[in-house]
Amino acid sequence: MKWHLGLKARFIGFILILLTAMFGTIAVILLRTNTASLHENLQARSTAFAALATTPIGNTYLTYRDSGTLLITQQITHFKELDSNIAAVAVIDTEGNVKYNPNGDAKPITPEQAQTFEPIYLYGPSGAIERIIYPFIENDGRHRFVIAYDISSKSVDAEVMALTRSIVIDSILGLIVSAIVTYLLINQSFLKPLKRLRDQAIVISSGNYAVEIPHTRKDEIGDLGRSVNQMAESLKTDILKLKEVDQIKSEFMMIASHNLRTPLGIINGYLELAQSQALSDELRGMLKSIEANSQRLGIFAEDLLIISGIESGQKIFRTSRMPIDDLLPTLAKEFLVLAQEKNITLQTTIETTKTEIYGSRPHLRAAIWNILDNALKFTPENGQIKLNVKRVGDNIQIGIEDTGIGIAPEEISKLFTKFHRATSTLSYNYEGTGIGLYVTKLIITEHKGTIAVDSTPGKGSTFTIILPIAQTENAASTPPIPASQSDSTPTTPQAA
Repeated sequence: MKWHLGLKARFIGFILILLTAMFGTIAVILLRTNTASLHENLQARSTAFAALATTPIGNTYLTYRDSGTLLITQQITHFKELDSNIAAVAVIDTEGNVKYNPNGDAKPITPEQAQTFEPIYLYGPSGAIERIIYPFIENDGRHRFVIAYDISSKSVDAEVMALTRSIVIDSILGLIVSAIVTYLLINQSFLKPLKRLRDQAIVISSGNYAVEIPHTRKDEIGDLGRSVNQMAESLKTDILKLKEVDQIKSEFMMIASHNLRTPLGIINGYLELAQSQALSDELRGMLKSIEANSQRLGIFAEDLLIISGIESGQKIFRTSRMPIDDLLPTLAKEFLVLAQEKNITLQTTIETTKTEIYGSRPHLRAAIWNILDNALKFTPENGQIKLNVKRVGDNIQIGIEDTGIGIAPEEISKLFTKFHRATSTLSYNYEGTGIGLYVTKLIITEHKGTIAVDSTPGKGSTFTIILPIAQTENAASTPPIPASQSDSTPTTPQAA
């Protein structure tokens, strides 16, 4: 079975993609906005700290630089406690030389940076501030030093990580809740009604036209339900009309066939009487022509009876155990005479012995004769027809192969349909009613068999009939099929 993606699965996938994109975008915007805000806050706090601490630290350094660094370190430590983001503080002269660095890891700066009269802000790759170089102006206006503040963004990074986790978790929860709520709403409003509509439409398409789809909604789904109901009602009406026409047709075929048999019986009786008289050769030839056409009408009448009987459900065959080995050689011998008249070679190969089937001898004979007659009809002079019979497992296989004109591929599927003649009736050059093969298929099917054809245009065709063998152990449990009172028993070969 070919796998396909249902509407519900597609909708869920679409909703998930849409919501994921939406929440992902919101999460990225929130993260960027909050990260930028945290970096701005860090810079603002650090800038304020540098502006506040530079003069006291500078004055302390000037006062105590010659007497030791203890008080300078205490002053710097006191200020660092006010802002945990300050990692280190260093005093640097205007030549870029570090004069005081309690941590011993101060980064060097250039003389240009050291001689600045404006604060310098240095940023890292992430955009966060990393260092502030702040000028120290002494009370007498001299500018001999700058204070360098190394700023740690660890607290900001930790806040960003915590914020990222929070936004991701909230986004996932929001995505799940939104997807569920959206699905429930859409499913209740659209998908469920569509599914009910589909299920009921499937029931209608299977032939139950009595099902009516509720259409109380005032939207497109309601319109669709009403349209399907109207379509089902129209189909139901059309089918009833077709059944009536088919019943009339079947009755007509039955009446026509019965009414043909009576005058044909009278004609055949007078023909036999006339042929027993002394007649001229010319008149006897005319009577033979009348007899041949009378037989054709009789065959047509029998075909109509078989078709109307089987299509109406009647059991028109009287079946019994019969030897297939006796039927087929006799049939081949009779057909050989017709083949020789057209200078066609008939090759018969029968490999079965003492093989029996359940069947109606006259009807099976008529069905096989139909195939042989078609082979004869469509095979040109000097052609060849092969009749092969063999046992395959628990079945009898009858193959009829010819070297005739063949059948076009597009015609094979219609070959066993009623009144199909393989070409346009305006250009058809062969005799026949177009029901012979249809009758053949009906007969074979009624005998629990199958018939198939393989053909190549211009090279010929092969018809294969498969019939089940009457098993010995099943003989007692498989009774013959009784015939109805309108039993049709062909007495002459059938023509396609």
